[in-house]
Amino acid sequence: MTIQNEPILYRAYYTLAITTGLRRGELCALQWRDITGACELTVRRSRSCASGQIVESDTKNHRERIVTIPLELLELLMALRQQQVLHSGVPDREKPIFTDPDGHVPHPDTFTRHLRKLYKQCGLSEDYHLHTLRHFYATYLLQEGTSKQVAASLLGHADTAFLERTYCHPQDVAKQQAAKLMQDLLNNQNPCYVAFMKNKNRKPKKAG
Repeated sequence: MTIQNEPILYRAYYTLAITTGLRRGELCALQWRDITGACELTVRRSRSCASGQIVESDTKNHRERIVTIPLELLELLMALRQQQVLHSGVPDREKPIFTDPDGHVPHPDTFTRHLRKLYKQCGLSEDYHLHTLRHFYATYLLQEGTSKQVAASLLGHADTAFLERTYCHPQDVAKQQAAKLMQDLLNNQNPCYVAFMKNKNRKPKKAG
C-alpha cells in the first residue's frame, strides 16, 4: 500500500482518515488531548481555511462525538508523538496532533495536495480527493452490515437521512442481487422451481 512508504506524518493522517471517516477539518483540528481513552478519540472541532485565514470552529453538526480506532493506529500516532518529542520536546496537550517534526502545523491543503500525488502514482482517477476516503469508510461500513444509525453516528451526521441519500448504494446492489436470485428461481430449469411446480401440480391421492 502506497501510504505505508510515506513519512509518518502523512501515514498517520491518511490511515486515520481511512479508518474513521473523519472530515479533513476534523483531522487537522485533532489535539493530543483528544485521545481520551484506550483507542478512543473525541472529535470536538474543525480546522479550515476561509478567505486565506485558518479558522477553527466546532464540528459540522455542532456536536462532539467519540470514535474508536484500531490499536495499530494508536501505536502509529504514538510513534508520531515520539518523533515530535525527539525534535522539539513534549508537545502541549492542546497542540495539534498533525504537525511536522519541528512542531509546525501544515496548512490543511497540504494533505489534500499530497494525497492527489499518491493517487496519481497509483494510477487512480483524478476525481479522487481526500473526501473519497470518507466515502470509502461509509460504504465499507454499510457493506459489512453496520447499522445506518451507528454509521451515521460515527460519521458525525445528525440522523440517517443524509447517509441514506449518499451512501446506501451497497443496499441497492443487494436489492438487485435479490431480484436476480428471484429471476433465476423463476427459470424453469432451476431445480427448486421444478420441484416446487411438480409438487404444486401433483394430484392429491384419493382416500381408501
